[in-house]
Amino acid sequence: MLKFIKLREDHLEMILRWRLKPEVTQYMLTDVVYDLDKQNQWFLKISQDETIRYWVIVYQNIPIGLINLAEIDLRHRRCSVGYYIGESEYRSIGAMVTPYLYNYVFKEIKLRKIHGEVVVGNENALKMNLLHGFNKVGIYKDHIFKNDRFHDVILIELLSEDWLQRKRYKQYIETFD
Repeated sequence: MLKFIKLREDHLEMILRWRLKPEVTQYMLTDVVYDLDKQNQWFLKISQDETIRYWVIVYQNIPIGLINLAEIDLRHRRCSVGYYIGESEYRSIGAMVTPYLYNYVFKEIKLRKIHGEVVVGNENALKMNLLHGFNKVGIYKDHIFKNDRFHDVILIELLSEDWLQRKRYKQYIETFD
């Protein structure tokens, strides 16, 4: 059903198109422009950084989105997570994507905590994260400047013991290339 394929250079134009869709970019912490040279520079940078991993989300053999780990810290056993569904017709399965990554993080890599940030106003993402067991731990006031104004960002975290006790998601296991 779902597969997670390591991000490759031949994916870059597709994910840039996704990233620039208004329904995706409005909730991202950063903005990008359509520039394949910059996209290639970004790919080269993340490909050499051992604290970052990206995968294309594939559903029924169709690439539908992007998911990543960042700030991977093996000493403190934590990381951050990000993802988006770029193909609009598959947004309804978005909440079913991240449990695979959480199981990978906690069962395979054996990290202890996932932390993240949600732009205020992204109610669907916040609800999904809370449903999966994340806790709100704070807020950064006026943290990012987008669309000619500042936005608050909600800080969230999920501890391994809180996730692993959720038996509902234990079968969400998949290989991450």
